[in-house]
Amino acid sequence: MNKNELTFLNKPYKHRAFLTVFISGIFAVGVCTKAHADVDPFEFQIYGYQTQGKGNLDPELLSSYIVAGHKEGEGGTSPTYASQSMMRFAIELEYGLTDKIDFAYYLNLARPDGQDLQYAGSKFRFRGRFAEAGELPVDLGWYSEIEWWSSKFDDDQVEAEVMLTMQKDVGNWTFIVNAPDIDKVIVGVDRSAVFEIGYRGEASYQLTDRTRLGLQVYGAPGKVNDVTPIGQQQHYVVPTLHTVLFNAIRTSFGLGFGLTQGSDLFFLKANFHFGGDLSERIYD
Repeated sequence: MNKNELTFLNKPYKHRAFLTVFISGIFAVGVCTKAHADVDPFEFQIYGYQTQGKGNLDPELLSSYIVAGHKEGEGGTSPTYASQSMMRFAIELEYGLTDKIDFAYYLNLARPDGQDLQYAGSKFRFRGRFAEAGELPVDLGWYSEIEWWSSKFDDDQVEAEVMLTMQKDVGNWTFIVNAPDIDKVIVGVDRSAVFEIGYRGEASYQLTDRTRLGLQVYGAPGKVNDVTPIGQQQHYVVPTLHTVLFNAIRTSFGLGFGLTQGSDLFFLKANFHFGGDLSERIYD
């Protein structure tokens, strides 16, 4: 056993306990619940603890392409159009209102297979953190959002979302959990549902100052008052590379694999940050 392994084993119990909760929680959510799925395919993005800082702007482009999906009416990431060969883009403008609170606007665009690029919806989001990094055993933050969707792309037109963000750094390793992700339909066919739940998370390792390898997970057990078999849920695992292109653009590339019959089988994602601090650890 090398020195680094001995150092980790000697960390306080609360550090090891967090890692156990992270791994066990994701496994339990993935296999122990049943419900309809609600994964946001415009936002294959994991939120770390750090905010932009007051006055800082970070324009972003989030993109994905469904390589192997579902035909129309069969499910996957699209409740209306066929998910097969769907291209999605989200233009995100994130701005630091204070040192601890960010605001963001998203313009969502999509191109169904064989059609033109179309407006899919808009989102308005606030995100913040409760303390400075390292002051708590686990760095805690919060996330709240209002979503407006085009009826062409979603049967639920207005939704509200809240989420807890958690991050723990252990040496070169970083563990992030975005959960529970609670989504309530305000206008749409599912407005009678109490709420839907989901999760996101990533375990990543810093290879160099500007290169990080991660394993991300996304999923949604779904409506808490309308459970359906686990095979109809959506759960994904996404090996991800975080790096810096042209010494200026923080970028994340991912290969997504569906874990259930209700998931799309395979997709590609690429997220680009055109602002922010290059010296920070790279997340998307």
